[in-house]
Amino acid sequence: MEQIIKILVVDDDPSMLDLIGTALKSREKYDVILASDSETALSFIQENDFDAVISDINLPGMDGLELLSRINIINSKIPVILITGFAEVSTMQNAIKLGVYDFLRKPFSLSELQISVKQAVQKHHLLIQNELYTNNLEKLLEQKAKELYDANILLELNFIRTVLAMINALEASDIYTKGHSERVTNISLIIGQTMNLSTSELKSLRNGAIFHDLGKIGIYQTLLHKPAALSFEELNLIRQHPLIGEKIIRPIALDKEIINIVSQHHERYDGTGYPKGLKSHDISLLAKVVSIADSYDAMTSSRSYRDVFTHSQASDEIQRCSGTQFDPVCVEYFLKAASGQDFKTLEIPPLSSFMNVTL
Repeated sequence: MEQIIKILVVDDDPSMLDLIGTALKSREKYDVILASDSETALSFIQENDFDAVISDINLPGMDGLELLSRINIINSKIPVILITGFAEVSTMQNAIKLGVYDFLRKPFSLSELQISVKQAVQKHHLLIQNELYTNNLEKLLEQKAKELYDANILLELNFIRTVLAMINALEASDIYTKGHSERVTNISLIIGQTMNLSTSELKSLRNGAIFHDLGKIGIYQTLLHKPAALSFEELNLIRQHPLIGEKIIRPIALDKEIINIVSQHHERYDGTGYPKGLKSHDISLLAKVVSIADSYDAMTSSRSYRDVFTHSQASDEIQRCSGTQFDPVCVEYFLKAASGQDFKTLEIPPLSSFMNVTL
């Protein structure tokens, strides 16, 4: 189907209107609409999609410059050709600033009119095509971005499911550590919410807490379950688990904070922790939170070599270690969260349920 090209001609001189209209219809078979004043022209523009507008500058009431300005507001892509007899330089400059496409000086030939209109129509079509291309490109980019996001989410979930299986297998072999990662994750999230952490920070905190002991997979089970005191060499081997966990998770972790939690949750505020001896502000904030949750759960869990701490005793011990083992600010938030509830009485959901929580 042949595209209909619409041209609007505006002039208060009936003979000029008739001349231009006849010339355009006979040469290019344009659909030409005539208007004798600017108000009528604007009503036509609001109701029709024009490919070009031809207007005299000197019009009664609203002149050609004002009409050009109003057309820009309605549809800035419509090219406007202004007809002028003798115009001052300032008038032409203003027209150029308003985005006039072309000038036709009286007297002009019909060939000049035809060429100017044809080029204006071509420009309009190019602008429309460019807009369509841009819109389609934006939609395509949005679609690709969503596909990439969905792929990353699927990759992350598959990775998490694999690691969860390993963690569950690790903890299931020891009655003393069974459910440790679930409890540490839950307590970490409670502290994080008390600190008013952002949604993205809570997500990183959740994932990092789940994986914090991942490196113990690389430690001999006999050492992890040994009831007697560990030798110096055995203790050093145990202290490698943050580095082992970091090596496991670094190539596939999508979030740097998860890596920090895994590698730094045994660092101490005073710099005497392990594996790297980091101190105060060199330690990730989220790792500091997990460190407190990890220590609390260790103290309040049954161990063969010591008595179980009560909630109150564990809270007092964490407060006592504020400024040495733990970050004082994080301890304040822990105590605030702990004052309203006994973490050991919480119903801890299984690890898999933490991954279904929308933070």
